[in-house]
Amino acid sequence: MTTGHTNRIRVSVDWETKMIEGIKRGIADAKAGSVVPHEAAMAEIDAVIEAVEAERTGKV
Repeated sequence: MTTGHTNRIRVSVDWETKMIEGIKRGIADAKAGSVVPHEAAMAEIDAVIEAVEAERTGKV
């Protein structure tokens, strides 16, 4: 196995480990009730988009 191949494997494993840790944190947050419902998050995102579009088009 070449050094380059070994490094690519190490980078891949590190990235996947970080992804798994993030998923575990998300599951723990969900179990603790520390999450924002999808509908609320989308409503906030939509409001920000609408405000930026209104400012950009001069419809403030």
